[in-house]
Amino acid sequence: MIETLTPVPEFEEMAILIVDDVPANIQFLGKLLKDEGFKIAPASNGKKALEMIPRVKPDLVLMDVMMPEMNGFEACRRMKESAEMKDIPVIFLSARTETEDVIKGFKLGAADYIQKPFNADELLVRVRNHIELVRNRRLIIHYMDELGKQNVLLQQLAITDGLTGLYNHSHCMDRLQHEAANAKRYNNPLTVAMLDLDYFKELNDSYGHPFGDTVLVDVAEIIRSSIREGDVPGRYGGEEFILILPNTSLDGGLVIAERIRSKIESHTWGKEGVNVTISGGLNSLQSDETPSELIKLADDNLYHAKDAGRNRILPAL
Repeated sequence: MIETLTPVPEFEEMAILIVDDVPANIQFLGKLLKDEGFKIAPASNGKKALEMIPRVKPDLVLMDVMMPEMNGFEACRRMKESAEMKDIPVIFLSARTETEDVIKGFKLGAADYIQKPFNADELLVRVRNHIELVRNRRLIIHYMDELGKQNVLLQQLAITDGLTGLYNHSHCMDRLQHEAANAKRYNNPLTVAMLDLDYFKELNDSYGHPFGDTVLVDVAEIIRSSIREGDVPGRYGGEEFILILPNTSLDGGLVIAERIRSKIESHTWGKEGVNVTISGGLNSLQSDETPSELIKLADDNLYHAKDAGRNRILPAL
């Protein structure tokens, strides 16, 4: 089942760092912005601002230009060079109104430049606009992340059997083509096991299809827990499963298939303690075989196992 996107994140109170060496300016701006619902932090120069940003994590910085120890231009330059600070918008508030100062501020990466003395209403409008841009940017990042997760999920669903969670028939055939080509190219062994639950129709008739589905899910989990990383388990169709075992000899494949058969034989289902068995056939790829022939011979051995009494694994004859 495809999950829906997570809800829009709730943003905490937005924080603004005010950087100015004049206490009266900080006091005025602080009150103005607090009344608008913003969280305020003050700094008296650029150096202190840079020290405070990792702790305060402001959403916006209002920065004077002319300050002792480190001016606003230098502080902004260092912010934009920092991976941690570069995305925090900076608005310069300055009495320096020369065009070259304004241009310099924008070249350093400032989001806005407001000349002192400023109009309080204009300042609030610009601050709100930039805060809204911050919120929107975070929403875009949030939804891009969510959509990325959804794409991964959709890709997984496209190759997965809906009931058992194993790979589906189509993906197993694609993987078999790939693994067979690699095996022939590098002269590596490749073994396929075909496994089929014994008397599964009778099981469904006796206990119902929901019970049969439970058996299929549990068998899939037994298969998954019995193989190695790199092995490819799939539901071939109905109650039949396929194992694609790269870099595995026929003897190695027999060990894995027997492990699965033994676990299923010893497992019981439901309050009735129902026992289920599985039969299997194996085949290893020969240099002149196609993937289709590889599967056919493994499937032939599966039916030989059925004819021989079931609950057994037969390798290539």
